[in-house]
Amino acid sequence: MNLIEQQPHFWELYQNHDQYYLSIAVDMSSVVSCWDIRLADDVAEHYKNKGRIAIEELADRIVKESYCGDFSLLEQLSASPEDKQAMQQAFMLWKKG
Repeated sequence: MNLIEQQPHFWELYQNHDQYYLSIAVDMSSVVSCWDIRLADDVAEHYKNKGRIAIEELADRIVKESYCGDFSLLEQLSASPEDKQAMQQAFMLWKKG
């Protein structure tokens, strides 16, 4: 698992072989909701074709849906506990430089 892209204090994109994961912090003004998700194949393909803009579009969609109280996409794509741990380890390695 490797951290490959980020928007500081908002999202981080990870890659483990052919699978991509997104860690995103949604600021709801009084609380920040943090989610780790596994990207669906079509979103991963969109990222491969369009790059960072695809992740920015997904993050914007997640924020808009969250503000409306719709967390279904985030719940549906939730990363496994093992993947979440691998993401945290990758972040700590990246942070150490």
